[in-house]
Amino acid sequence: MTRILLGLAVLLLLSACTSDAGSGATEGSEPDAETVKAEMDGEAKALLPDLLGQVGGEVNGMLATFSERGGFGIWDYVASGAIVKPSGTMTESLAAVETVLVEHGYTVEADDERKRVTGTKGNVSVTVEASLLTAEKKGSGLNIRIGSSGIQDGDDFAESAPAEDYLTYVR
Repeated sequence: MTRILLGLAVLLLLSACTSDAGSGATEGSEPDAETVKAEMDGEAKALLPDLLGQVGGEVNGMLATFSERGGFGIWDYVASGAIVKPSGTMTESLAAVETVLVEHGYTVEADDERKRVTGTKGNVSVTVEASLLTAEKKGSGLNIRIGSSGIQDGDDFAESAPAEDYLTYVR
């Protein structure tokens, strides 16, 4: 009986060690807030000038900031703004957005009904959509959002990180 109990204790101990190692590996593979910020800022720096070069117009106010979801230690890093007076019609502008996102290695989905193009690459997502669904005329505005969601590591960094002004990337 002692051997059986000792064997069970060893098995439980080995099982607990294996579970801890497995969960640590999973948590370690999730990017922290500082890594996500660096990745997203780098993507914005490369993408925004090309996007505006193809779409035309100007970007109004685009600060990237961290926000915590309801105090639960889950963070999002998001920048949003508007492209005003693009050079083409809404359909032409969204087609240009799709082309640029593909050129930058994003997986792209176009939603013609909602007049929206979404691209994802790693932890970064980009959404560009019509600011007015009824406007097809030339120069109709676009809303743009670049973000990374669900960051669970990096409270200290996310709480104190200054906002990143993405307008500096396109001026």
